[in-house]
Amino acid sequence: IALSAGEGIRTLIETLVSWSPVMAGLIAGLLIWPAIIGGVYHAAILPIVLLEMETTSNSFLGAVDMVGLVMVSAGITLANMIAPRDKGEAAVAAPGFAMNMGFGTFVEAAYPFMFSNKLVFAGAIASAGLGGMLVGLFGVRGTAYVPSFVGPITSNNTFGFLISMLASLLCSFLITFFVNKMYVYRSAKGTIGM
Repeated sequence: IALSAGEGIRTLIETLVSWSPVMAGLIAGLLIWPAIIGGVYHAAILPIVLLEMETTSNSFLGAVDMVGLVMVSAGITLANMIAPRDKGEAAVAAPGFAMNMGFGTFVEAAYPFMFSNKLVFAGAIASAGLGGMLVGLFGVRGTAYVPSFVGPITSNNTFGFLISMLASLLCSFLITFFVNKMYVYRSAKGTIGM
């Protein structure tokens, strides 16, 4: 079943990329968080990424993975290190940020922050959509599951991948930072309602 789903997703992605790479990247980016949370990512998308990387050494979905999951998670955890809602969250966020930047994995580090605030969750999806759209715009094919600083070097478009990664990270960081600041402000005023 997973193989059939994977083939269907691969065909859909290839069709979208040939029609409009920007649209394909946007759709892939918007759907990547729901896919990983819903279990579709590991069953269908991950095998496609690994097969593409085996045959061509880089992958469209691998690039979307790096910008849409790893960089978004890094941005969320970084914001929670710099401007946490409470001091304990900074200690929880730091290892996740280090793992995402140093190893290109552990996107689940963002889950506590995403699941505890709808705006952070929506920001993660929007940031992943932005990153995916830029991957399509620059025609990036990249490698997933590598340290973040290695990703651009192993891609077919170093500059485009770097811009896509930074945009996702910055977008998710800024959204989470301002949501946390708003939470702390409302908490101090006694008007928490998020």
